[in-house]
Amino acid sequence: MKSGIQIIQRRNYKHVLGMLIISICISANTWAGMDDGELVTAAGKGDLSRVKALLDANANVNAKADGGTTALIAASQNGYEEVVQMLLAAKADVNAKTGNCTTALMRAAQKGHEQVVQELIAAKADVNARREDGITVLMQASQEGHPRIVQMLLAAGANVDARLDNGATALMLASQIGDAAVVKALLAKKANVDAKAGNGVTALMLASKYRHQDVVKLLKAAGAR
Repeated sequence: MKSGIQIIQRRNYKHVLGMLIISICISANTWAGMDDGELVTAAGKGDLSRVKALLDANANVNAKADGGTTALIAASQNGYEEVVQMLLAAKADVNAKTGNCTTALMRAAQKGHEQVVQELIAAKADVNARREDGITVLMQASQEGHPRIVQMLLAAGANVDARLDNGATALMLASQIGDAAVVKALLAKKANVDAKAGNGVTALMLASKYRHQDVVKLLKAAGAR
């Protein structure tokens, strides 16, 4: 004859086992209905709790939405540092590319998100990556006027004299928009002041054309002719 204690123990065991099976089924059903773009959307909105829940449910951290955007690229573009940290900890591909070869670092550099740029560089993001049209991370930061990011990229080994197919350099782009702080940062790393684009244009010509006199002075002081 079974004791009352044994019966209760067995019933409790069956109850716990049943709840565990239900939990597993719910988790499996949630994962089965999960869209690959859901993590990208949550990351792009900076929804940290949702990103965590999706990762805990084994969402593909490198899944791509339309256009090839990953969760890391989306979070980096919008400057969500905590989400970026969480995705990197989950082994997100720091150098994943969109359809036009844009990376997370490019998006963060373009938008001026300094802390995110720092996180990505620390995670070994390629500081010399090029977009499909040839533009580099440094060029993006330069033409958008982000001197601190330019300095970070250069310190991490970005090629200061990288060129587009038309021969343009980061110094030319910065000189054209008249950003003296960016020009200073590039000159400090010995950017070629006399480099010529395919049409013969130099950084000094561009600065002069658009009447950026402070940049003209900087370039001439660096030996531009």
